[in-house]
Amino acid sequence: MRAVAVLYILGWALATVAAAMLIPASFAVAVDSIAQVQAFVFPAIAVGFLAGGMIISFKSREVFAGRRQSLLLLALVWFVVPIAGALPFYTSGFPGNAIAAYFEAVSGFTTTGATVLTNLSDVPASIIVWRALLQWIGGLATLIALAALLGPLSGSALIDRQLRLIGHSTQGTALHLKEAIRTITPLYTALTIVCFIALSVSGIPAFDAFSLSLSALSTGGFMPRDGTFVLYGAPMAELFLAVFMGIGAISIIWIRAIFQMRWPLVREIREPIWIIWAIGLSGLVLAIGLIVRTGETDLMTLLHSLTLGLASAASIISTSGFAISHQTNALIPFMVLLGVCMIGGGRFSTAGGLKVYRIATMLRQLGREFRLLVYPHGVRPSRHGAESLDSEVIKSAWITLTAFVLIIGTLALIIAWTGVPFSGALLAATGSVSNIGPAYEFARVTDFPNAPTYAQMSPVAQIAISAGMIFGRVEILALLSIFNVIFWRN
Repeated sequence: MRAVAVLYILGWALATVAAAMLIPASFAVAVDSIAQVQAFVFPAIAVGFLAGGMIISFKSREVFAGRRQSLLLLALVWFVVPIAGALPFYTSGFPGNAIAAYFEAVSGFTTTGATVLTNLSDVPASIIVWRALLQWIGGLATLIALAALLGPLSGSALIDRQLRLIGHSTQGTALHLKEAIRTITPLYTALTIVCFIALSVSGIPAFDAFSLSLSALSTGGFMPRDGTFVLYGAPMAELFLAVFMGIGAISIIWIRAIFQMRWPLVREIREPIWIIWAIGLSGLVLAIGLIVRTGETDLMTLLHSLTLGLASAASIISTSGFAISHQTNALIPFMVLLGVCMIGGGRFSTAGGLKVYRIATMLRQLGREFRLLVYPHGVRPSRHGAESLDSEVIKSAWITLTAFVLIIGTLALIIAWTGVPFSGALLAATGSVSNIGPAYEFARVTDFPNAPTYAQMSPVAQIAISAGMIFGRVEILALLSIFNVIFWRN
């Protein structure tokens, strides 16, 4: 396989990152020092020069098409782009350590939200913006990759009229890649703008609303300041944040079908309804827990408890991981938090985890097997809404679960070997692969307070968690294919 076409598209990805660096550079010009401007301008020039050379050198040399080229492109993008994204962190000194800078960039680009930065009040505004912008770009890259590159290796069984809404391809071609970018980017951008407006009018300062809106749709968890979201004292903002985190966890196909008013397609896809119900019921349970704990029953307290509960539930279920409130975090048992992190959000979304679709597929298969024990000769076709579930789809779900557990177990052992308590190491590994890094910090405060923060972990642990973040963003079946020698030979 020739990789010239892959390097050409990688050049465009790096050029996008270089251009994006100019946005925080403009913030640095307005509110930071000249040193912070240089921390973005010089890396932008270096990365832009490299990207330009790749684009010019490899243009029209080879046609981009095929699953092997798609997987190679995915592996290079998720590994190389964070290197470029880490340069402003390293040159600015926030954080100045090379491994920590790469950790922060990987966490942002994979929309994981784990951070090694402390005392955000001392961190320049340009760095805060860059973290949020990396998450936004990473969320967009995730959707485009799912639509145009991964194809059947995402383990999904969508029908053709659903796939055409996002330019989906089963082979991965330059044409489908352009179609996915053209289809997804305007919708993703428009939803982000609406989120920014909603947060701004509900009482969030404009700078914070800008950073939060970039993180909400991408289901990232970076906060623009220290503390939790409840400190803003804006219940309506909590509700809006819950709504947009929920949107981030829902299939982009379903959202686009709603905007195009294709109601038959909307009714065919059941998974978003399950996610909405899960957020609503979980939020209600957390709200009741808050009311019982505080003992206050006036109307405003009841409404605020409900918005806090919904925002906290959406934060976990969508794998965003925003720190909503220490009180709601304390209400979630460790094993429940671990299980929800593993499940994650919906397919064809920016959320991480195994995905609700795969869990539902495996449960349906289990139910079918149990019924066959009672009625051995019964014929019961398996369906997921309007989508049929054949043996290959079910097999891929179980393979994904097995690989998912093995990867988490391996990473947990490595992290625990560095001195992190095993329960903390297990949650850190799960959070990295499910791309919900802040979950470790949620539980660390109450369940293992003596465990180190991400910033205090050893370089080995930070590298292992960074690898987990990348593994989580490359679909597990695609990851297995990358390490399959037969796949590359044939």
